[in-house]
Amino acid sequence: MTAPRRSDARRNRAAIMKVVGSSVVHGLRVPSAPRIAHLTGLGQATVYRHFPDRRSLLLAVTEERLDVLRRAAKRGAGDPGAFHALLRAVMVEQVTMRPTVEELRRLPAADRRDWLRRLLDALRGPFALARAAGHLRCHVELDDVAVVLTMLQAAVESAPTPDAARRAIPVLLDGLFNRRGQEGSGETSPAAIGNASRAASTSPASSPSGRASGAVCQA
Repeated sequence: MTAPRRSDARRNRAAIMKVVGSSVVHGLRVPSAPRIAHLTGLGQATVYRHFPDRRSLLLAVTEERLDVLRRAAKRGAGDPGAFHALLRAVMVEQVTMRPTVEELRRLPAADRRDWLRRLLDALRGPFALARAAGHLRCHVELDDVAVVLTMLQAAVESAPTPDAARRAIPVLLDGLFNRRGQEGSGETSPAAIGNASRAASTSPASSPSGRASGAVCQA
């Protein structure tokens, strides 16, 4: 492929992802290929060339949201309050993006496991820093994030409105964070994890399980 054609391909993919991203963060379903073609002005063949099926498009959406999370986890590095802000943003998006989340849950189990692994990897550094600073309750592990997100999904599916489902978020966070970890965390926009004001990407004492040596454990 020549350089101009590569540039066109990158531009077309970016246009597709912009349309798709705008839809999902506003609580809409991932658009169909014909709808994407209409909104971008591209041909359907071009859309299918980049995303031959629904699965490939959904996986691209998850990767884009994870990239936003990773970038947020690099800004303001060193702040132990980052994990609370980032996790809350993930949870708000889970509620806001319910149609997309429901479709993602129908993907093959291997795809879902891979997404969860990459999500936890993105949160690993901020988690370790929060733990080392004594912001988490005793015995909380990084894998508990998966449990909390599962509990939130149950609330989303049973709640009559998104606002009702969002009320579960502080309750679930309270099970992970002590008072110190919840103070001064600030608000996070439901559509912009990337705007999380504080983030930390690394902690020198973290282990693969999310434990941090010398962590202060407070109930």
